[in-house]
Amino acid sequence: MSGTFSDELVVSNETANLANVREFVLANLRKTGLPEVEHGKIVLAVDEAVSNIMRHAYEKSAKGTRTIEILFSADQEKIRLILIDSGKEFDPTEIGDPNIFEHARLGKRYGLGLFLMRRIMDEVKFVFRAGIENMLTMVKYFHVSGEQPDSDGQ
Repeated sequence: MSGTFSDELVVSNETANLANVREFVLANLRKTGLPEVEHGKIVLAVDEAVSNIMRHAYEKSAKGTRTIEILFSADQEKIRLILIDSGKEFDPTEIGDPNIFEHARLGKRYGLGLFLMRRIMDEVKFVFRAGIENMLTMVKYFHVSGEQPDSDGQ
């Protein structure tokens, strides 16, 4: 990929829009030099993030349309996805990594979203502006074959 590009999608807080989000991310990933084998993983990370916003950030009883803004940008180093919502604040430090074996043994259907985001993406950062917005930034770096990011995700 040469140069940089960005794209934006705004969807209402309805699960019917998850397919639109997936297609938006996939269409933009195809424009990058990221190996195709990584595309599905990143789509999964974004899907989990958007699903969590839909399920947890907005109160079910809230009136009016609630939206989620998805900003996609890419350059020669990385892909950056920023998700912005105005729902409830979420503190990711309260959520540790689950015991996957116990999770599967108990047949749990939910609770792996943050774990998957952290495993798939090189950086996952949450920023909150109380009463204004929540912003989740996820970054995936282009790595030279066999190269892995430093232990701090860089």
